Amino acid sequence: MKKLFLIMSLLVIVGCKGEVAKAEINVPTAQCGMCANTISHTLKSVDGVKKVNVDLGAKVATVIFDPTVVKVVNLESAISNAGYQANETPANAEVYKTLPGCCKLPADR
Repeated sequence: MKKLFLIMSLLVIVGCKGEVAKAEINVPTAQCGMCANTISHTLKSVDGVKKVNVDLGAKVATVIFDPTVVKVVNLESAISNAGYQANETPANAEVYKTLPGCCKLPADR
């Protein structure tokens, strides 16, 4: 009986956990804490995203996500649509224009 319970518990845990993947997305246009917060909040609002960490020093957003729900290209698009470059995906120019001065590249301030 104990073995059956253990096996059933493991099946429930494995079955509920789902798939997860990790992506490191370069965000070279991120300039400040506000940028990091915007990128993090944007990614967390995407279905399938589990966890986000934006490292400003490295200019990298690390994303843990469910690859059966969302793809890296969707994550890059979300960042771009928030006004920031994501890997090779350029920032949405219209949104970039509306970012606060501290969030723009020094040449654009």
